[in-house]
Order: sequence, then structure tokens, then C-alpha cells
Amino acid sequence: MKVIKGVVYFVLIMLAAVLLAAVFAPSQKTVTRRIEINASQKIIFNQIANFRNWKNWDAWFAKDTLQKRTYYGTLNDKKQGYAWSSENKNVGEGRMEMKAIMDMDQLAYTFYVDNRPNEGFFSLIEKGNKTEVVWQMYSNLGYPFRILNYFIDPMIGPDFEEGLKNLKILTENMSTATATENEIQIVNER
Repeated sequence: MKVIKGVVYFVLIMLAAVLLAAVFAPSQKTVTRRIEINASQKIIFNQIANFRNWKNWDAWFAKDTLQKRTYYGTLNDKKQGYAWSSENKNVGEGRMEMKAIMDMDQLAYTFYVDNRPNEGFFSLIEKGNKTEVVWQMYSNLGYPFRILNYFIDPMIGPDFEEGLKNLKILTENMSTATATENEIQIVNER
């Protein structure tokens, strides 16, 4: 009986500690990653704005290439996005919708996990022949779920980094291929 009482007290104390920690947890948290890519803004924009291209570079597709993805809408539609489901616990289920596109400079999206929306955006900043890509997401959770904001950056940040590295490799290779195709070679024959 003492053992059961001890276990019950331990569980109650742990639950109280978690709920108390949630009181002090931030209700909002921002996850931000950035990378500089040797490719034009247009090439990068075309990869991000078209969700069908995401499988070429996003970190979540690489974790489960057999996941089910359903696409809806196109770039010019009012509602464009995709939903995914996977048996892999690291991928799970969710959906992503494009909210707004401001020229080729910024793309705003809503990322749904467990039917909770998280807002975010991509910024594409041209710097000569390079483009700085900023990927950002805001987590806005109420009590007691805001305790998850302590863990959101370590959970999602590495996937953002991996996705941006993949995007860099993909678009830089596209940029090189495009430049090579458009080069004019002058050959002198004797």
C-alpha cells in the first residue's frame, strides 16, 4: 500500500511540476533558419511556391518517401497546399497552406500539425548573384500546451536547416545548369 501511495504522490508531484512549468513557458516562440544560396531569386521562388516541388528538397519527405501526399490548388489559386500522412512517427500527419505571396520576396504559409495552426514565411532577399533565404515559423500555444514551446526549436529547427541545405544544393545545381545552357562558346578553328 505504501508503494502505491508513493507512486501516486510521485505522479501528482510530476504533473504539478509540468503544469507549473507551463505557467512560465512562453506562449509564443519563433523558429528561424537562414542560408545564402548562389542562385537567382526566381529559381528559388519556383521551388518554394510550388508545393509539388517540395519533395525535391524538404527534410520531411526524405524521412519517408512512401508518405501519402495530397495536393490541392496551384500557385494562382486562392487556396493552395498539401496534406501528408505517414506511418513514420517523425513525419506523422499534417498539412501546409500558402496564405500569401508578395512578389518573389516573401511567401507566407500556415503549417498545421495536430490541427493546430502555426504561421510562418519564407523571405527571399537578393544580394547580387546570391539570394538569402530565411525560413521562419511562429508557434503560438495556449496553456498548458505552451510548455511545448520550450522544445519547438530543437524539434523543428534541424529540419528547417536540412531543408534549406537541400534547397541550396538543388537550386545551385539548377542555376549552374541554366548558366551552362545559356553560355555561348566561341570556337576558333584553323
